Amino acid sequence: MQAVPNESFWLEAIERGEPLESLKGEHRADVICVGGGYTSLVTAYLLKKRDPSLDVAVVEGNYVGFGSSGRNGGMVLHQPHLDRVDARGAPAVRFTYDQTVASVDFIEELSSEEGFDCELERTGYLDIALHQRHLRENEEKQARCERFGIELQIEDLEAMRGAIRSDRFLGALHYPKAAILHPGKYVFGLKTAALRRGVKIFENSPVETMRRAAGGVELRTARGSLKADQAVVGLNAYLPTKGLASVRPRAVSLFSFIILTEPLSAEHWKTIGWQGRQGYSDKRRLHNYVRLTGNRVLFGGRVRYRFGLQATGSLMDVYETLHQQLIETFPSLKDVAITHRWCGPVAITWSRRPWIGREGPISAALGYSGMGVSLATLSGRVLADLVM
Repeated sequence: MQAVPNESFWLEAIERGEPLESLKGEHRADVICVGGGYTSLVTAYLLKKRDPSLDVAVVEGNYVGFGSSGRNGGMVLHQPHLDRVDARGAPAVRFTYDQTVASVDFIEELSSEEGFDCELERTGYLDIALHQRHLRENEEKQARCERFGIELQIEDLEAMRGAIRSDRFLGALHYPKAAILHPGKYVFGLKTAALRRGVKIFENSPVETMRRAAGGVELRTARGSLKADQAVVGLNAYLPTKGLASVRPRAVSLFSFIILTEPLSAEHWKTIGWQGRQGYSDKRRLHNYVRLTGNRVLFGGRVRYRFGLQATGSLMDVYETLHQQLIETFPSLKDVAITHRWCGPVAITWSRRPWIGREGPISAALGYSGMGVSLATLSGRVLADLVM
C-alpha cells in the first residue's frame, strides 16, 4: 500500500486554498528551491527578504506541505551533540546548539512579522526514562551539559507524577527551551509569507531531471523547464532514494506513524495530569513521541523500520500496535476513540545529525532525524547564507 502522507490532522484543520499553477514552458530564475517544505520555504523567504531583486522560485511535486512539513509531530526540539566536542571544539558545538534553540525565536518573530498564527507554545520537552539505564543516561547527559553551560533539568519519579502520570515513567530529562506548534499552520504561513515577498511557487510539478548547465542549473518537469544560477534541494526524506549521488548515501528514509485521539473529557485529564503540555519522547531506539494538540493526545512512533518512500504490508497492523502502546502508557484512555491516523517517510542519519552542504551551484540539506521543525528551519537559514 502506498502511503498518503497528506492525510494528516494538521492539513485537514486548515484552509489550504486552491493549488498554485504548475511549471509550464521555459522560465529563468536566480535561485531554484526544490521541495515545498520548511527547508525550501525558509530559504526562499529569506533570500527575497534580504535581496528583493532576486528572482527566486520554489518547485514542488505535489503541493506545499505534502511531505514531512505537513504531517510531523509539531515539536520544536534541540540536542547538544556533545560527542562532537573533541572533533569540532566546545565553542562550535555550543554555537550550533544555540542556533538550533534559537529556531523557536525565529519562528515566533517570523510569524509575528508576517501575521500568521502557528500556535507556538513554549512548553519544554521531556526525554522520558522507561528503564534504570535511561535514568543513568539522563543524569550523565545533564552533568556533561552543565559543564558547557547548557541547562537541562532532571525530573525524578515524584516530579514526573506531578507532570504526566504514567506508571511507565521513571523520570525524565527536561529541555525547557523546546516548544510545540501546528505544523500545517506553520508551513502554510511560510507559503503565504514567501508569496507576499515575491517568491514564485509552482505546485504539482514533479522534477524529472536536474543537471548543471552553462554555469548554473537546469531543472525539467513534464511540462516545463527552469534555469537558474543556483539551486537549493530541500527534499529531506524524498532525496535519499532519488537525489544527488554525493548526497544520497548520507541518510535513509524510514517510516514514522501517528495516531490522534478524540478530545479528552475532564475525567481523562484528571487521570493523566499533563498541565504543562510538554511534548515528550522515550529513550528507546524505536521510541514513541507524544504531545497534546488542543485537548487531544497525539501519539507517534517508529513502531518498526520501513525503508523507502512506500509502506509495505498492513498499515492497520502498525496503527494497532501504536494504539496498544498508547493504552499501555495511559490505561485510562483505553475507551477513547482514535479519530486520525497518518504516516510517511522521514530522513534519518546514522549520527542523528543533519547534513548540510554544497556541490558547485547546488546546495542541499537533509537528515533531520526526528527534529525536522527546528533543523529544517535552521537549515533554511544556513542555505540562504550559502546562496548569498
